[in-house]
Amino acid sequence: MSDRVARRRAQTRERIFIEAMRLFAERGFDRVTVADITEAADVGKGTFFTHFPSKRDVFRYLGEQVSEVMADAAAKEGTAEERLHRVMQAAGQWLEAHPEPARQMAKARAFTLSDLGSPNQQRLQRALAEILAEGQKHREMREVPIADAVMALQCNYFACVLMWAADPGGRPLTDRLRASLDIVLNGLTRT
Repeated sequence: MSDRVARRRAQTRERIFIEAMRLFAERGFDRVTVADITEAADVGKGTFFTHFPSKRDVFRYLGEQVSEVMADAAAKEGTAEERLHRVMQAAGQWLEAHPEPARQMAKARAFTLSDLGSPNQQRLQRALAEILAEGQKHREMREVPIADAVMALQCNYFACVLMWAADPGGRPLTDRLRASLDIVLNGLTRT
């Protein structure tokens, strides 16, 4: 695929995404049809389904972006605790910068178990596991099963995002994530 074709394809996907998010914010996820999205983005249904297998997959695209931000933050040097804080801070800042689509995504995906094994979730799990393994190696973290610690961190993260989504006028997500992570870390870090 040529650069020009790839660029046009990415622009079309982005246009569909932006229009879908706008409509979801205006009407709510359940009140928007694929036909509404294709009309707003000025594309055919076939083009929509080329980029997104379903309406719900539009949120997976948003999840990819958040996952990328978190992975980038996880890759930076520092202690395990510093890196975990950076991961949560980066995600919180990104989601707060895109509040309407982020809240819509959190509400729409709150009870979707199919997302648990998604590539985005696996990427987050690998990044967290790497940080925790490094922390254990350097004796910054207790020797607990990595998979269990990853699960605790993920539950912490998603609970904070969901509660933030349900409370638009409440406490900023970054504050919730920082406070909640501190509580989890007090159970993980050596004293």
